[in-house]
Parts: sequence; C-alpha cells; structure tokens
Amino acid sequence: MANVRVGVDVGGTFTKAVAVDGSGTAVATAIVPTTHEHPDGVAAGVVDVVAKLAAKVGAANIDLVTHSTTQAVNALLEGDVAVVGILGMATAPNVRKARKRTALDRIELTDGRALRTVHEFLDISPGLDANEVRSALQRLVGAGAQAVCVAEAFAPDDATNELAVAAMAAEMGLPVTTSAELTGLYGLELRTITAALNASILPIAMQTAELVRAGVSSVGVPGAVMVMRGDGGATDLSGFRRAPARTLYSGPAASVAGALRTGRIDDAVIIEVGGTSTNIAAIKAGRPVLSYVRVGRHSTAIRALDVRVAGVAGGSMLRVRRGQVYGVGPRSAHIAGLPYACFLSHRNFDGAEATTISPRPNDPPDYMVLRLADGARVALTNTCAANALGVTQPGDYATGNGDAARAAFEIVGRSLRLAGDEIARRMLVATTQHLGDLVAEVASEHGIEHPTLVAVGGGAGGVGRALADAMHLECVIPPSAEIISSIGDALSLVRAEREKTFPKSPSPAELDALIAEVESDALAAGASPSSLDVAISQISERGAVRVVATGALALGSGVAPGRPPIDEQQAAGITELGGVGGGVRRVGSYWLAAEASASRVMAVDRFGDVVLDVRGDVVAMDNGDRASQLELAVTRRVRHLGPVTLSPVAWLLDGNRLTELGEVTGDDLARQVAGASPEAVVVIGRE
Repeated sequence: MANVRVGVDVGGTFTKAVAVDGSGTAVATAIVPTTHEHPDGVAAGVVDVVAKLAAKVGAANIDLVTHSTTQAVNALLEGDVAVVGILGMATAPNVRKARKRTALDRIELTDGRALRTVHEFLDISPGLDANEVRSALQRLVGAGAQAVCVAEAFAPDDATNELAVAAMAAEMGLPVTTSAELTGLYGLELRTITAALNASILPIAMQTAELVRAGVSSVGVPGAVMVMRGDGGATDLSGFRRAPARTLYSGPAASVAGALRTGRIDDAVIIEVGGTSTNIAAIKAGRPVLSYVRVGRHSTAIRALDVRVAGVAGGSMLRVRRGQVYGVGPRSAHIAGLPYACFLSHRNFDGAEATTISPRPNDPPDYMVLRLADGARVALTNTCAANALGVTQPGDYATGNGDAARAAFEIVGRSLRLAGDEIARRMLVATTQHLGDLVAEVASEHGIEHPTLVAVGGGAGGVGRALADAMHLECVIPPSAEIISSIGDALSLVRAEREKTFPKSPSPAELDALIAEVESDALAAGASPSSLDVAISQISERGAVRVVATGALALGSGVAPGRPPIDEQQAAGITELGGVGGGVRRVGSYWLAAEASASRVMAVDRFGDVVLDVRGDVVAMDNGDRASQLELAVTRRVRHLGPVTLSPVAWLLDGNRLTELGEVTGDDLARQVAGASPEAVVVIGRE
C-alpha cells in the first residue's frame, strides 16, 4: 500500500486521523482523546495517531502527514502567549506618528486576557545602526520580552531594515516576526498588531513543530509533515514556525476542505458539529468565504475561513435550575469525563437517579446527570436527545441506543415532572435556536437566500439533522462525515497568499515581482511547479492587489496531489451541474465553459474548483480582430443606472494564471492584455 497520505485533525475533544490512498479512499483511521494535559501538549496526540496508522498501513508507505490544529486560536483565547517586544522604526518625517502607532500597550485577546507588550523605538533617519539595534533588543529582553515584533513605517515598500533587525534578533535566539512578513498592506498599526500576535505564539508553535517532526520521524514515517492553514491551504513546518497565526481556524478550514472534496457544493452553510463546539462557515458559489481574522477587538491582516464558533455541540450537557430545563452546555460530556447515556443499554438505568453536578471546579452545579446503581455517572447530551426523539438515522455516526436514551430522559422527567421526550425536545430547541441564529447570520451576510445545510463532524446526524429540520433546510451529510476534517487535511493543497498596497496602479514589473514572490512561497512549502495556479485580484477600496497561488504537493518522484487533476469529461460535468452546458475547452491549466444563450461563463481549475462564474463574454487572444472584439464586449456589458455608468470587470486566463483586471474600458483593456499569450482568453462581465 504505497503513496498513502495521512490527515490528522486536532479537535477540542478528539484527535482523529485517516490514511488516504492515491484514489482518495480512506483505508485506515485512528482516534485518541486530544492530549491537552500531556507535557508535550496536543503534539503528543498527533504523534500517537500517526503511529497507530503507521502500524496499520506501514510507516514506509506514508508519503505525507498533514494536520490541522486548534493550538494557535486556543493560545490566543486562553492567553497562553509569550511577552512580545515591539521594536518600532521610522525615518523623518514619519518618526512621531510611527512611534505612536507601534507603542501598543494593550492588545486585548478575550475575556479580559491581553497580550503583554514592551516597547522600543529607533529613529533610523541617519541609517540603521547595528549597535543601536542590538542594544534595543537587549533592553526588550531585559523588560521581559520572549519574542520580538519588528515594525517599520512603509516596510512593504522596502523590507531591508526589518529583515536586518530580524536577523540580529535570530542571532540572539529570539523568535521574531516582521510586519511586512505577513502582509504587504500599508497601515503600520495593523501590521504591528498582526506581527505581534504572530510573535506571541511563535515559541509554542516552534516547540510543537519540532515535537511533531521528531515524533513522526521516530515511528519510521519518511514523508513530509505539513500543517493546515486557516484559509484552506497547507504549509510545511518551516512555514508554520514562521507564521503560526496563519493556522488560526485551520480545524474548520479542514472540515470545509473535506466537505468540498466529496462533491459539488454551490451555496451552502457548513456546520461542523463536534463534541464540545460547533463551527459554522459559508460556501458561496462553490468556494469558501474568507475574511480577515479578528482577535478580540482587533482586526488583523491574516485571512482565514469566515467562521462562527458556538459553544454547543453533540456532547453538550443538559442544565437544570429550579426544577426546570435551563439550557445546554457549554460543558460537554467529554470535558466532564462522562459517557453518553445513548451509548449504553437501557438496562444500565435500572435503579438510576437524577442529580446535578459541577463538571469542573468553579462550574455552576446545575449540570444534570444520572447516578447509576453502581455509583457511576452518565451524561445527558444533545446526541442523547436526538436519539431519544428519533432524529438520527441508521448509519449516522451519532446513532446510538434509542431505548437507552429514552429510559435516561424518563428518569430525569420524573424529577422535573415532565415527560422525558419533552426534556429532550427542549434541549434540541435551545440548541437549534442558538445555532440557527448563527446560520441565518452567516447566510444573510453573504447573500445566501436558501442554503443547503452541510453537516459534518461526529454530531452531524443528531444536532445537524435537528437544525436543518428546525430551519426547514435541506440537510446533506457527506460520507465519512465524522472524519471529514482529517480527510480535508489529507487531501489539502499548498496555498500561499500575499496582499500589497500600491500608491498607484502597479506596473507589469511590480505585479510580476509580487507574483514571483507568492509562487516562491508556494514552491518553498512543497508545491510542484507544474501544479501552480495563480489568481490575481484587485482590492480597489484599498488600492491593493491580492495574489493567491495554489498547487499540489510534490512528493518523491513526482506530483501526488490530494486530488488528481480532472479530465475534460469531469470538467464538463461540473459546469453542467453549475448551469453552463455545451461542453468545455482547455485554456492553460483551466477548463472554460461559455453558453451564449444564457450569457454565462464558468472557469474550473485543474482540480475541479470553480474559480470564475459570471454573466459575460469571452474574447480569445488569437482572434485577429481582438481589439474591436474587446471593445464590443465591454460596450455590451456597460450598465447605466440613471446618471451613473457602471463599467464591466475583466479577467485574463493565461497559462496558470487567472488575473482580475478590475473595471475596464475597451481601450484600457486592449492595452492591459497586450502582452498575453495567443492561447489566453479574456472574460468580460459581472459576477
């Protein structure tokens, strides 16, 4: 069994792993409780499940291990972060403003927790003095800094000074992040906050990366180790060590990636129902919605899945106050260390009594459990309620013993003077109301009027089905929903992204330099050069350009992508399902479908993801009359709203690149695409 890829999802409750063969089929699984209390932290669980899979499929057959992690987000949420020394720099006349914008005294995280920072500032108008830099770094260490953030005004234009300071910090053994390392956007305070947050989790990320690398190697696995990013791509351990903040929300991103691998999903809301929490994310036109990560009240320049996290899920426990159902969660049976009632036999409840407990010290004593005749305690969870009410279906991972669940709720019902099924119903109502509000919020925010609810995770068949029923939505539970995040990890692609602000429209040379930088990042993370696709988009409101490169991992003797490239027939099937018939044709690394009668154009990348879906026209660059054809297409797509004229948007598909050219006129467009290859096409229209 050669060429096996392993995906590992580190959840709040369990660490799950799956081994996937070359066809994308799961051939082995392993699950262990997440090792929060282990001296090596969650890394111990990753190594444990990889070792278990290595014993099943053969360590030498594992080409790649990719894991998603909650470590970055948990570190920020729990305040388990290093003290960060911020070294600000600027030249005249920007010294005063830069000093103020880098002196961030308190970076709030959550629940009263804050990132502690200490500060130094250098006026480098006369030039960068190495002795002054080293003295400033030593003062930061003396003030308690355990990691360093370097932030210079206008560093996106020239990062030479930041990189020089970073090299000196590294010589002193300090973990360091520069402000231009994670983003090319202007905005010194934004870059400083982003870099400081990243620096604060560098020590723990570096430790985890080394523990995982050494542990995976120790069980005989020769393949590379990758980490899932929050935007749905993967990076190698070197990238994780440099920018752990990019792994924020990597767990939800893995579940979305896994769901998207199971079939065509257009407009949907994906809910990942775990044991302790539920993640909610939107899919718009077949693509996950990304946004800038917020930490506390602070915006950052890190882009990740736009996800909502709710502290209620399949294992959330029943709470009772004053003889009435009070609510559900946030404590789960897993946190309390108790079994679910629905996974026992109804005979276990002979002589059982209802009582309340505090699952953890300082928790309110209102969590209802059953004390069995032998003194053991059993939790009543959302999954138990779903089984008691017949919500789950045969084959669902959440399906348990309905008779046992009903017997357990009847015992509680007697203590509350309610029918057992009414208590179960109230649990699910409280849960679906809370989750339903978030689903409706996500759908409304992204213009999805009637989404399909795609439920994944261990609790999908219980909470997921109940939520879809309450909201009158179609519910889809993909195969292997309980390990979908691990599948998403195993089948991940390398992704690199960078944004850069330009004072004026970038020249072709500047754009090519930015593209080369992003492609270099993707190649450094292990992508095969021949697999790279590049998307360039304009962010007009900020005068910025965003470049995203995705590619398959290069393993061993050749490319072994998580998803094999699709062929013409598969591409035609995807476009037809999307409503654009008439077949497809290859344009560079893309498949293009255009239906004149419906005025629809759809482009699909080599792995089957829809990257462009617009109402518009296509002009081939090998057309001898292309200048007039471009002008006609632009004229045809201009819209007039009273006195306002709305120009269309153009995209260029050329080789491995999909470039958004922004709003265009006929003359401008002809000039912009003058250097394109004869095989390229231009799409003019509107999304």
